[in-house]
Amino acid sequence: MTLVLRITALLLAASFLLTGCGFQPRGQAHPIDGIPGPIYIAGVQPYSDIYRELKKQLDIAGVAIAPDAQSSQTTLRIIRWKRDRRVLSLNSRNKVVEYEMEETVRFSLRNPDGGERVPPQLIRVVRIQFNPQDAILGSEREGELLREDMLRELVERMLGRLAAQS
Repeated sequence: MTLVLRITALLLAASFLLTGCGFQPRGQAHPIDGIPGPIYIAGVQPYSDIYRELKKQLDIAGVAIAPDAQSSQTTLRIIRWKRDRRVLSLNSRNKVVEYEMEETVRFSLRNPDGGERVPPQLIRVVRIQFNPQDAILGSEREGELLREDMLRELVERMLGRLAAQS
């Protein structure tokens, strides 16, 4: 009987610790309760990677996307979105060993009257990609997966800032 009580107490304590530390399973959206929806996303094309990721994460958070600015309560304005990849290091044969990959976004949130609800913010995500010389195809796919992960983190940070400032 005492073993069952100890295990139950341990599980209960672990659940309190996990909820108290801010732990969140990956991919779980931030609640954006203070921002009235629907939200119109301006500044990027609807077929762009960042638009699709924003739409996906806003859908998960339960925020509707407006088809145009007139039917929205707020406008998420993407001022600039930039992807970059730079050579970080070379080997003795002058072949690339590592790349530095970067995703940067500058955004703001505006009310329907044009007033700023959240002033322009800049978020930057940087990763290093190792480029092994013997696995060229695997390295290319790894780069694609790394880009997807970076974009997901970039949008999560954007939504986190919006949630914190609303």
